[in-house]
This record gives sequence, structure tokens and C-alpha cells, in this order.
Amino acid sequence: MKFNKYILGVVASATIFASCNDRDLKELTSQAYISQTGTQAGRIGSLQLGESEVSTDINVRLSSPQSKDETYTLELNQEALDAYNKIHSTSYEMLPAEQVLLSASQVVVKAGTVFSEPVKITLKPLSKEQMDSGKKFAIAFKLKGDGASTSLLKGADTYVYAVKTITSASAPILGTYHGQYYQAIARGIAPVDLERFTVEMRVNINGLTINNQALFGAWATGSEIYMRFGDANAPYDYLNIKFGDGGQIDRTFEGAKVNTWYHVALVYDGAQATLYVNGSKIVSTDKPAGRVFKLNDAVHIAGSGADYFRNACLFSEVRIWNTARTPEQLRDNEFAIDPKTPGLLHYWKMNEGQGGEFANSIAGAPALKVYGSAYDEKHPENSTVLTPTWVNNVRSDGKGTNQVP
Repeated sequence: MKFNKYILGVVASATIFASCNDRDLKELTSQAYISQTGTQAGRIGSLQLGESEVSTDINVRLSSPQSKDETYTLELNQEALDAYNKIHSTSYEMLPAEQVLLSASQVVVKAGTVFSEPVKITLKPLSKEQMDSGKKFAIAFKLKGDGASTSLLKGADTYVYAVKTITSASAPILGTYHGQYYQAIARGIAPVDLERFTVEMRVNINGLTINNQALFGAWATGSEIYMRFGDANAPYDYLNIKFGDGGQIDRTFEGAKVNTWYHVALVYDGAQATLYVNGSKIVSTDKPAGRVFKLNDAVHIAGSGADYFRNACLFSEVRIWNTARTPEQLRDNEFAIDPKTPGLLHYWKMNEGQGGEFANSIAGAPALKVYGSAYDEKHPENSTVLTPTWVNNVRSDGKGTNQVP
């Protein structure tokens, strides 16, 4: 697997301070801060990274010129990252110091000026182990002014860069491809009651020519969670969601396009069931309000049969949670997630690149296995596991494989 990296620069502060901006500098007297903050907590910047190391600049600014050179120290600081995580309910881990190079640790603002020369930050690429972990890494800086005549502007003396990994992986083709039908089934799902849940996945289908092309199906006594492209009425370029006795969402996300990657997430918080596509809310319903859903025995992907699933579909990143994920969580973790994230019950990355079995990233939880039309529901052990066609270079930045070949 290959990866590209992005860094999303985000401002952190150990304390919340009164908002001010460059127009308010006249109100500040002899104070120093990290220029990238603009004195504002929460300001966001971004930097695109390639497959090799990447560099960016950071520097210091004064609220007003001083009569002598002012010297500051810029250092990696775990406390700054801890403070950011606490304030923003995030769980970033500090990138190891050996992967962060600074052109200088001391920063000088010359007499009569307000800006220092930039310090170059160079990040070494993530290791494969770091990439595969699904963890969120960051680097946090703290400005220190020992011996300087200026004081530090509280809050604007820290800055955090959150490292976002953009993946390039393989994905299997399920549904019907070159005349052969492929479905994926996970048997031995441990029984669990779901007072709330999230089901999410990435999909890319090459045709919407018939109803009932099932993306996800899970059934237990008195419970149904079922998502599909198309219902009874043409055209079939929409999603339909069934809740069993809890009713259904008849038509939503109308005008879905073929040969397009979508991140689809169904979120139930106990009162509302909401469909999100690419992190944006599409529709909500209170039809299943108060219901407790169940997982038991099996989960089916592309499982509506060869007669109905006539088109081919790429799948990846299938996850089941016992929590209602937020829109921010859906967007921030579309392409990877730490398997140890609380509430994650099942996680099939579907990125093996070969074979007909997709490992479950949750310890002890069952794999998805690929079968054809001859799958024997009563005696699955007698069914043959098939090997689907795999595609490579499925990139989360959209620059790779974007359709079923």
C-alpha cells in the first residue's frame, strides 16, 4: 500500500483567550506570538504533502517593533497538544521528534522589525506501521521568550499541525462483474443490541439499471438494517433504507452518479435516523425512534443476488459502530480509523489486494468472505469462497482509480 500525506494546520491554545486579529494589534503592547495564529485560536491552515518529506515555515511576530533584537525558542511541546486535545475533544498523538526537523530552534526578531525570519519545519514520511494504525498524528509547538523584553500573548504562543494521511489502496469489485456474481458475507457476528448505531462505507457503482442493489444488510428477529440503490420505482439512481417494522426512507440522495466514489453513512441516535453522504446530511427520519436494533449471525455486502445486483461496485472501509458518529467524525475519518476507537464493533478495510477474504480489524471479530450465487445459507461451510477482481490505486484524494474498469 502506498500513501500520500496532507497536513492540516490547526491552531491550538493551552487556554482560551479573547479573540483578536491583526486589526487589533494596536491594542497590544510589547507582546510576541506565533505569526501563524494571527492571534486567533482556532484558525486553520493547510499544506499538501507529496510522497516524500514535506516542509513548511513558521515564524514569530511582535505586536510592535522593539529597540533591540528579541530572541525566542521554538520547541515541540506535548503539553500544547494535550491542551488542544482536551479543548477540542480530539485524540492526536505527537509525531516522534526524530521525524520533525527544524532549521533552527532559536528565532530572532531584529530591532525595529516585527517579523522574524521563518523557521523551516521538515516532516519525514510516516512509516508503514504509523499509516496502517489509523491513528491521528500531530506536531505541537510552544514559543518561549526567556530573556526577551516582550511578554508572550497567552494562547497564541502555541501552534499545532495535525497530520492527515491520504491513502492509496486496493479495493474489490462485488456485485456482477464480467458475468460472475460476487457477494461478501460475515458469519458468526456476535449478538448485540443497538440503542444507537452507525453503519458506514465507501462505494463506487458502475450502473444503476435496476432496483434492490444492496449495499448492506443485517437481520435479526424483529430487526432490519438494509441499505440499497433503488426501490420499486425507476429511475434507480437513489438510496433506499429499510428499518423493518420501523418503516423506511423511500427515496433519498436522488441523482446518484455512476463511477463516483461516495462515503455513505447511516446514523441512528435513538430518536432520528440520518443519512450522510460524503459527510453531508441528506435526510433524517424519526420513523424508527425508540427502537433497539440488533446484530446477530451475519452481515451481507452486495447480497441481493445476481438477479438484482446486476452492476459492479467497488467497496472499502465498511464499519459498524454502537455509537452515533457526528458529521465531523464521519468527514475526518472517511478513509481510515484507529481500530481501537471506542464504539467500533466491526471494521473491514477491504484493502488486501488479493484473495476472497476481507479481514476484520477488530480482534476476534469475523472476516467477510466472498461467495457467488451458489452460496448455501443453511450450510455455508459447503460454499466455495471466490476471488473477486481487485483494482489498485484507489486514492482518497480522488487522483487514482475512480471507476470500475
